[in-house]
Amino acid sequence: MSDLIAKTRELGALIQQSDEFAAVQAAMAANAQDEELVGIMRTLQMAESGYAAEAQREDRSESKLQAYKEDFERLYSVAMKRPAMQNFQAAHKNLGELMNKLFGLLTLCADGEDPETCQVPEDLGHKCGGGCGDSGCEGCG
Repeated sequence: MSDLIAKTRELGALIQQSDEFAAVQAAMAANAQDEELVGIMRTLQMAESGYAAEAQREDRSESKLQAYKEDFERLYSVAMKRPAMQNFQAAHKNLGELMNKLFGLLTLCADGEDPETCQVPEDLGHKCGGGCGDSGCEGCG
């Protein structure tokens, strides 16, 4: 088993050297440099925290919960329209597709397929746009 762990670590290092991984890292750095986006994300976290705190109160106010929810949804929409966030979403999707192919290949091998010749289908039966709220999401399971 230690050989499997060592080879998995090697694979992990190769993933971190991939163009897909580099693109995600660059997009994350660009997000951190976008001061407006950083402010929006902070406000989003505050709205989320406010909602959670209000939801736990015995005398919670449904109108306050609704206001937090609406604020969160508005801010989320604004954040997702920022070019830096759109670039991050695209890069993250590409890395996710790479990982799906790798997991698919490992699954085929674990099912007894020939590691040298087995092929992962292009459509893995999973149409993910990167967010679980995407229309048409079929889930990650």
